[in-house]
Amino acid sequence: MNVHRHGTGMRILLVVIAGGGLAVAANSAAGQTIFVEPIDNPDDPQARPARVLPPWRRPTPMPRIRPRPPRIGRPLRDVQLHVHHHGVKVTIVDNVAVTEVDQVFYNPQPRTVEGTYIFPLGDDVALNQFSMFVNGKEIKGELLGVDEARRTYESIVSSMRDPALLEYIGSRMFRARIFPINPHSEVRIKLSYTGMLPSEDGLMRYRYPLDTEKYLSAPVKTVNVLVDFKSAVPIKSVFSASHKLAVVRKSDHEATASFEARDIYPDKDFELFVGLSRKEFGLTVLTHREKGEDGYFLARIAPPAQVVEDKVLPKDIAFVIDTSGSMAGDKMRQAKEALKYCLANLNAEDRFTVVPFSHEAISLKSSLLPATEENRSWGRDFVNDLRAEGGTNINDALLMALDVAPDDSQGRPYLIVFVTDGLPTIGEQRIETILANVLDKNVRRVRLFVFGVGHDVNTQLLDLLAEQNHGTRDYVEPDEDLELKLSSFYRKVANPVLAGLVLTLGDLRVRDMYPPKLGDLFSGTELVVVGRYDGAGAKAVELYGTRRGTHERFVYETTFPEINSENDFLPRLWATRKVGFLLDEIRLHGEKQELKDTVVALATRYGIVTPYTAYLVMEPYTIAGDTMRLDQGLVRAMEQRSRRSSQAPSTRMARRSSPGRRIRKAISPATGGRSLPGPGGNVQVSPDRTPIGADAVAGSLDAKAMRETEVFADGFQRGIRDEKSIKRVGSRTFYRVGERWVDSSYKEKAETRKIELFSEDYFKLVRAHPELAKCFALGERVVVVIDGTTYETVVPPLEPQP
Repeated sequence: MNVHRHGTGMRILLVVIAGGGLAVAANSAAGQTIFVEPIDNPDDPQARPARVLPPWRRPTPMPRIRPRPPRIGRPLRDVQLHVHHHGVKVTIVDNVAVTEVDQVFYNPQPRTVEGTYIFPLGDDVALNQFSMFVNGKEIKGELLGVDEARRTYESIVSSMRDPALLEYIGSRMFRARIFPINPHSEVRIKLSYTGMLPSEDGLMRYRYPLDTEKYLSAPVKTVNVLVDFKSAVPIKSVFSASHKLAVVRKSDHEATASFEARDIYPDKDFELFVGLSRKEFGLTVLTHREKGEDGYFLARIAPPAQVVEDKVLPKDIAFVIDTSGSMAGDKMRQAKEALKYCLANLNAEDRFTVVPFSHEAISLKSSLLPATEENRSWGRDFVNDLRAEGGTNINDALLMALDVAPDDSQGRPYLIVFVTDGLPTIGEQRIETILANVLDKNVRRVRLFVFGVGHDVNTQLLDLLAEQNHGTRDYVEPDEDLELKLSSFYRKVANPVLAGLVLTLGDLRVRDMYPPKLGDLFSGTELVVVGRYDGAGAKAVELYGTRRGTHERFVYETTFPEINSENDFLPRLWATRKVGFLLDEIRLHGEKQELKDTVVALATRYGIVTPYTAYLVMEPYTIAGDTMRLDQGLVRAMEQRSRRSSQAPSTRMARRSSPGRRIRKAISPATGGRSLPGPGGNVQVSPDRTPIGADAVAGSLDAKAMRETEVFADGFQRGIRDEKSIKRVGSRTFYRVGERWVDSSYKEKAETRKIELFSEDYFKLVRAHPELAKCFALGERVVVVIDGTTYETVVPPLEPQP
């Protein structure tokens, strides 16, 4: 909400884009923000807007910082209204959704103003009810059709000289006049509307426009979204591609999902997917495919919310716990408490053992024990007596746990949970030999889950142990709670329901699927698979697994389209996972030019921050005199932080991990001190090849986060922010080059077709290609490639002012 005095007029046009959209269609309403454009008399259609500033008074364009400078050509405003609260409550019963919106705006100026509230609606939203109250008084409004709404939006865009509102063109509009907006006070607006959620292949989608970041001068104090869902058809999966949700599946027919944040600039629309299926295991498939390219798919495999006891597989589990002297104190206490929790929560048909190790490994028993109450009590007493002393014999401990592995005739999953805080110091100490010994002994394909505690661990050894033995790795940093992390992990694997999963997509040609191997499915968790496909049509997707020694097969009918513009987050989600796997390959097995080139190409196209592309993803090139260069100021700041961190104690480094230091060291085990090409010059990598310390742990955790990501998210390299130079619009990535935002698919020296900002050709192009609306909304100067043609928006020359 911007306020500007024009002459003596005190009434202003307040354009509040407050969003709505229970839509599957790509052109549904998106985003919400607040604008004000001053006019002499809002009731006079001939009212003249504020004068545009001459060129010498325009602010210099630059990447976004806060406070945000006015855009080029936009009139300066005295002050902006702030958003104090944005709350959304959604109730979905079967396929009917009721959305209630509660917003609080604050007017910081010393005068009362009047405004116009605008709420855009997608064409496919059925508006059954709309009510708005200001200061306890109901406000009446009018619903504008698509054509009239389009003319209104275009008029606002032209008069404000701000393309941001372009993304709403094509939407219907609800409009209401708000008065009064009192000085130094809050205005609370409540509205509700009802819509239908179509279901396709058992998948329903809810979308709420939450992307307001580009319009705000101050963060929103509180944002919360709560969704209650009830369905007659069993709910198998509830997830978001945009936000990290807290999801509670109360039963197979009822679930809740919530998102909360404080002091944020909302930069993504809220999107929720609900998978429904009457089959025992739910399978949800999303696709995205652009013309002339292979498609992208995401498959989520989910068990029932409530699994009956006879459907849970009996498991065998070994807890291999480091009791060397370095574990003394809180680490040992927390490890013992976590172990006792795990033993107390074993299932009746489970079997277990505990293998503590220091200079030698010992075992609770020479074979697995049934999880009777007597044996669990004995195990807890055994754990209570553990003491931290001696060296670290990793090799013998893991071989002892594998020695008790039973044969696979009963199809029982066998899991090893391995916890250590140090390096091998006793017995076999060569990493290559330890890895070979464990791999040779693991003839049953036992799953090895590795937990490294602290920073004095060899990440290369631990990560390879997990990778080669069908498990995962994680690290407990110095300021984290080992008991909490280990107990939380056990809850996820406590109830296996299907083992040895294999997924096939009919006769489609599938490539680059991540993860490449699926492993087992546990109650309360979901398996998420992404990949590329070639082919199209209705396909029988098949899921295979074993349960209590019996091979089982589940078949699902899913359509894979030739072209699908929906789910445009999938390409970057797939690319992020692939980059995570490639970085692990480089880090653990050595750098190869082909792998490095693939990482750089994917990171460039999709705007992913990696150790190779941390400063700026793209190589330098020129567009009409503007050259993309390395941000030297950012480099200097990162190097200064790196020097400060290098002088700090290791625990402080862990908590304040420097991005500059991590960039240079995270991949050092594989580079041997070679320099890596970066934009504007080479980045020298530390010659230290030891994969030990805070930076090595951070590198492993970053790669793991990328490999396992389920959300269309940014910032996997912790502490590195790229919002100054990178923006994403759907599956496209744009880079700041001088005064322009440039499409990553732009080819150097390609001929561009110039489109004058706010001209008839400009709006005509947006109407012909609606997908350009959000691209052009980035700013006045945008270079974008569509259907092989490169368009470049240019600012028209200003007419002389009287």
